[in-house]
Amino acid sequence: MGCDFAFIRIYQPSAHYAIAARSEYLSDRGGMFSNATQALKEATGAYRYNFGDGFSAFLEYRRDWSNQFYFITANPAAPSSHQDTAGVGMVWWYGGKQGAW
Repeated sequence: MGCDFAFIRIYQPSAHYAIAARSEYLSDRGGMFSNATQALKEATGAYRYNFGDGFSAFLEYRRDWSNQFYFITANPAAPSSHQDTAGVGMVWWYGGKQGAW
């Protein structure tokens, strides 16, 4: 069994951009989800720019960490207790939905 919770906050001061933060915690007792008994945590910050209805781009930074050495590194024999990732993306959609989601 485990315990999980998430916190999400989005700030959109205009129709063109938004800033978001997310944090999650998972107490994975018995390793049901990650195959190891551990406390997994993550924090993500994101910036989204809307070019117009149906087209946006985003930047995202995420940090995951654990109380165990769980994340794979360049040396598979020496895992890390944390990992950092960054992402850049563009999203284009079409259809009947107009305005904010």
